[in-house]
Amino acid sequence: MASEMRSIRWLTTACAVVLVAAGRPEAADDAEPVLERCLVSLIEEAKIPAREAGVLVELPLREGESLSKGDEIARIDDDQPRMEKRRAEAEHDQAVAKSESDVDVRFSVASLKVAQAELDKALEAARRVPGSVTEVEINRLRLNVEKADLQIEQANLEQRVSKLAAVSKGVEVEAAGHSIQRRLITSPIDGVVVQIFPHLGEWMQPGDPLARIVRTDRLRVEGYVDAAKWGPDQVRDRPVTVEVPLAGDTRESFTGRIVFVSPLVESGGDYRVFAEVDNRKAPSSQQWLLRAGQTATMTVHARQQPLAPVRREATAAR
Repeated sequence: MASEMRSIRWLTTACAVVLVAAGRPEAADDAEPVLERCLVSLIEEAKIPAREAGVLVELPLREGESLSKGDEIARIDDDQPRMEKRRAEAEHDQAVAKSESDVDVRFSVASLKVAQAELDKALEAARRVPGSVTEVEINRLRLNVEKADLQIEQANLEQRVSKLAAVSKGVEVEAAGHSIQRRLITSPIDGVVVQIFPHLGEWMQPGDPLARIVRTDRLRVEGYVDAAKWGPDQVRDRPVTVEVPLAGDTRESFTGRIVFVSPLVESGGDYRVFAEVDNRKAPSSQQWLLRAGQTATMTVHARQQPLAPVRREATAAR
């Protein structure tokens, strides 16, 4: 009987130790946030519009085609602005030639020298032989000198005006070139064409959509973190591992980092975070494995040191 009582006490003590060990909070401290049912979405996409009215004369695109930033998407008829540019270039060349010519200035300087010489000769004659040159003649010669001096000033002014006219014509050439460039539509991002709206030969109006392009080499994964367990400083700028189920009961993992932590805690006690993840292609098909709209599981490596903040580049309005 005593032996049975000792066995019961030993079992009771062992169970108590196991229960205390299971209830220790340290086990939770060693874990990392695992966010279920995260949404994969696009970071960048562009629905590219026409910027000028005209007939669509080039559309070298097809759905599924990969593009680099700056690749040509479409061209709208630009015959008229090209002719305007040729005219502006001819007028600009004329204005430059006129502004570089100093013939009028040199002629005015030479005229001043002749007028001054005539006046000096008349004054010398009047000094030697009083009355040989009338006062009216001397005043006329003085007027010629003043006129020649003013002609130099006028020639210099006209040359400056010609230089300004050349600059103005240069601006017209640039404007005509810009008008041509606005009819050549290029991709603002690296991505894949997922939709083409018009057909070749259609009339386009400014703002009419031409194509939709999405970035696929880098995607966003959005999830929610329990605010009661994990503070923003524990997840901000941390590396992440994203796991996505694919067809055929296969799973693929991708690496990335947290780039956004919401300052708002929502009604369920969670706050939203974004991670940016590098995508990759399947070796066999060269198709992107990670796609917008998929559901993923994201593990935030909160125990690792935060990565350096990402420096964003400004992007052109689309």
